[in-house]
Amino acid sequence: MSTHPIVDAAIALQPLISEHHLEAEENACLNPAVVEAAGKAGLFRLYAPKEVGGLEVNPIDAFKAIKAVSAADPTLSWYIVNSVPACLAASGLPEKERNALFAEPDKNFGFSAVISGRAIPEGEGYRLSGSWPVVTGSVDSRWCALLGMVMDGDAPRKVNDKPDVRIFLVPTEKLEILPTWKNSAVMRGTGSNEAHATDIFIPENFAYKPGTEPVFKRPLYTYPPQVHSMPLFAAVVVGVLNAALESATNEIANKISGITGLSQREQPASQELIAESNALVRAVRSGCLDTMERSWELASKGEEIPPKLRAEVYSSCFLAADLGREMVSKLYAKGTRAAFMQGHPLERALRNIHAIVGAIDARRAGFQYSAGRVLLGGEPLDPGF
Repeated sequence: MSTHPIVDAAIALQPLISEHHLEAEENACLNPAVVEAAGKAGLFRLYAPKEVGGLEVNPIDAFKAIKAVSAADPTLSWYIVNSVPACLAASGLPEKERNALFAEPDKNFGFSAVISGRAIPEGEGYRLSGSWPVVTGSVDSRWCALLGMVMDGDAPRKVNDKPDVRIFLVPTEKLEILPTWKNSAVMRGTGSNEAHATDIFIPENFAYKPGTEPVFKRPLYTYPPQVHSMPLFAAVVVGVLNAALESATNEIANKISGITGLSQREQPASQELIAESNALVRAVRSGCLDTMERSWELASKGEEIPPKLRAEVYSSCFLAADLGREMVSKLYAKGTRAAFMQGHPLERALRNIHAIVGAIDARRAGFQYSAGRVLLGGEPLDPGF
């Protein structure tokens, strides 16, 4: 399988991203030059349909591109993965609305996975109100994809005995954005501020219902979205772990103990840690890519992805999250005193990896537990499995 040019583009952006990552920490938002360069490269439309200028990249190359970006600064990767829901939703929108969404195709999308909105049906659409405490990328976006519940009086409207949950595509200019993220301690560059909607009218065609029949019958859009999108979160973990390992390796290789006068690289504990970390990052990366390649091979031929293979995709993602968090914590604990300083690569990796895995944990009950059930011969718990 040939590699999409976006992977090389992501690698080429690493120096620019690294140059501004401390500035992003200080300002609690990404540098405009970084956002512009990432947008022009197409990183915010990895999964968008080609009809609107999307790259429609296969998941394997998306994983590799996001891993490269994450090694430089995972906060930019968070912009990328949080633009994916709107890109996938576009495949189910009519042409007029789809084109409006991508009128400025280089822009990222704001996103919140919290179902905080309440939508009251009105005419050919809904009146949306609600507060979303964390909306990644809202400060730079033209549109935000916000989850909400369609109401029937005071209760959620039911469709097939399930709440009618929608992804509401809202022009950012209609939202009230509060600069709350300046007080965050993790992933500060994401600018994940609080957003409020008050009685905003959302036309029916901008109230995307997950599971809507896609307009384009192509592999990215005809399978459950999580099977192609969840591994992208694992790519962020692998990128952060790569960067932490590189930092720790360089420091340990050159550190002389001020107490014993011995080189830290000659200490068995240091040697074991680096060897274990090196093997782990390769194993985790290979495990994710193996399941992705097998599932994509079937998807690209229009064949069913068996439940057990989906289970392997999801379980690989959660293992990457758990082992990545554990290993970054070990690298920090066993590193030099320099890592105690704010802004040090290991200090940043420690803070950020816990936030990243925290977001992955939110999907654990529905997908990791379901993966175990399926591998044991049962049925998945989550309908989106």
